[in-house]
Amino acid sequence: MPADLTAILLPLPPRGLQPNDVVSVVAQNAPAAAWLRLVPFEQHEIHQLEVMDGQTGLPSVSPALLNALSQNGGKSLFIHVNHAAKQALMHAFEDGIEVASYSGEPTDAFLDEFKSLVGMTIDEVAAADDGTRVGFGQAASRTAAVVRGRLLMVPMGTPTGMGNFLFHDRGHDRIEPGADRSDDGDAAESEATRVAFFAFDGGLIQQAFGEMPGKQLAQVITGAPQEIVGPLIALRDATSKMLSQTDSPPGRSDKHPAWHTHAFELLALCHAGVYSGGDTLRYIDQKVLALLNIGDATPIIDADDAEELQSLPSLLDAMIEVLPCPKPPAGYGPLLEMIGPDEIGALVPWAKPGEPYDGAVFLVKPDRLLQLVRSLDGNKLAQRLERFSRALYTALNGAPDDEAGEKAYVEWRSAHEQRSRADIERFLTAWAELRMVFEIAAANQMNIGVIVYA
Repeated sequence: MPADLTAILLPLPPRGLQPNDVVSVVAQNAPAAAWLRLVPFEQHEIHQLEVMDGQTGLPSVSPALLNALSQNGGKSLFIHVNHAAKQALMHAFEDGIEVASYSGEPTDAFLDEFKSLVGMTIDEVAAADDGTRVGFGQAASRTAAVVRGRLLMVPMGTPTGMGNFLFHDRGHDRIEPGADRSDDGDAAESEATRVAFFAFDGGLIQQAFGEMPGKQLAQVITGAPQEIVGPLIALRDATSKMLSQTDSPPGRSDKHPAWHTHAFELLALCHAGVYSGGDTLRYIDQKVLALLNIGDATPIIDADDAEELQSLPSLLDAMIEVLPCPKPPAGYGPLLEMIGPDEIGALVPWAKPGEPYDGAVFLVKPDRLLQLVRSLDGNKLAQRLERFSRALYTALNGAPDDEAGEKAYVEWRSAHEQRSRADIERFLTAWAELRMVFEIAAANQMNIGVIVYA
């Protein structure tokens, strides 16, 4: 079957741009956050460039980008071919001028014109790639992200359509303002408190806070949109005003009032590269992190407890109720139980242990948590659900010992998985976003922060 292809083709240096120059042109002409993949085909003297929107993961190519890539005697050609959909698009630029274009079906005449411009067929271009592109939705090899001017290396397989370059809260269990929460004070408090993890340039922020005058730092914060600073938007204007009245670097001060903390936190968010979705502290701590900590524990279910477990809203709830969840190595943590006291601390460097901390952003030590988020995938979760479901069914009804019994079990499991589907999907989304933050932070020597908000 003929190959499909969506990419920009460029000559390799010296006839074409150097890789760093390609990245620079993309950063100047693509959305504020974009996925970028640049693959050299040495044998054919071609660079294959893929540019995708940072929010959707879908191709994002404009005439302005093609024009800029072809300046100063260069060439750029955008090709999109989808044989199943009978779609073909082509725009070829030379020295800033469009020299060929096509829109229609992938006819023989179109394929011949492409070959005359590129010197090889679409099938040959596709065959030169390494086979890691499996469609849009996850990063292939050599993928990076350009996020507000910074290049971030991205592990292969990273989801590309989850909108993780902006602060976002997916709204699960959100309590509306003014709602009555008096019935269960502790539970209501944990549901009202929300958390979101993000990766940021900690070294850059600390250096800037100690070396740059407040007036210059204010320029970074002023006008920062809510999709960057998230729930700290309410502090932005007042903090920026205080900074703008400061001629010296605030980090060199002997005293650090609360607005210094707010300024440091806002700067951290302004230099965030990737965010996980906000959710309730209870869900992240007592379900997402708990299930990751539980791992492959063997379910042992007492028949006396089986009916109660079966009545819980989700199979995930039943797993947490039964399976042993180990404490973090240093014991339960002060903010999230599953993040130990030695794994989380104040964001600002001047905070002292044991003293009140007026911040909303905390610094997370990522080592153990990175291994936890790496310990799961879709297949492993399916295996754990199957193992637990079979143990629960056996406690209720006895182990199926013939074809009819196995059929009854499969029907029972399907019904319970259907009832649990929304919770499982929520869990998988939260896990995938957490893993993305921790993986990208590890690949780019970034810090992990967690913001706590209502």
